[in-house]
Amino acid sequence: MFRKKTIFFSKQISIKVLNKKIYNQAYTHKSYDQTLNNERLEFLGDSLLNLVVSEELFLEKKLKKEGDLSKKRAFIVSRKNLNEIAEKIILKSKIKSNLKSIPTNIYGNILEALIGAIYIDQGLDATKKFIKKHIIKVSNYIENEPKNHKGELMIRAQQKGEKVQYKLLEEKGPDHQKEYIAAVFLANKLLAQDKGTTIKEAEQKAAKKALKSVF
Repeated sequence: MFRKKTIFFSKQISIKVLNKKIYNQAYTHKSYDQTLNNERLEFLGDSLLNLVVSEELFLEKKLKKEGDLSKKRAFIVSRKNLNEIAEKIILKSKIKSNLKSIPTNIYGNILEALIGAIYIDQGLDATKKFIKKHIIKVSNYIENEPKNHKGELMIRAQQKGEKVQYKLLEEKGPDHQKEYIAAVFLANKLLAQDKGTTIKEAEQKAAKKALKSVF
């Protein structure tokens, strides 16, 4: 019979595990080990997170429309939300990295990798329990927020019979701390531009500016 070992995520969270090595791998950034790092576990955890969140929202039955379900799921699994949750859960001392500093997005990546590790180690039921308790229940989703500025801009442009286009103007910074500058055009005319840590964020910010300045 296998003896379970206790893994501590934070002062408040600990779980008993069978395979401690898989959790150590979940904490390992590719800068520390190019081969045995957390990227594959992160891929698995991302898929599991989307599955469990989708199932929970469907069973919840509070949101009737597919669009509302998609909005809430998008918020819960968003990089911003995961990073905020992960910074409270993940023990910095456990992270294996050769980076000079640990950027915020690495915490979210590790959280997804840990979800993958829990699944490999303990199966789907334990994974669901962890996601429900430590991600879904603590996600502060507000109805209709955050606004989809890109969607709103597209609708307003269509009402005028015009087409909205986005263009990536610049990409800078190292892989772990990228910054993107995106611009939005209406009928080939520049409306606004802004920056973000992802292309999507930069486009959303540019769309928000465009809505304020044009419509």
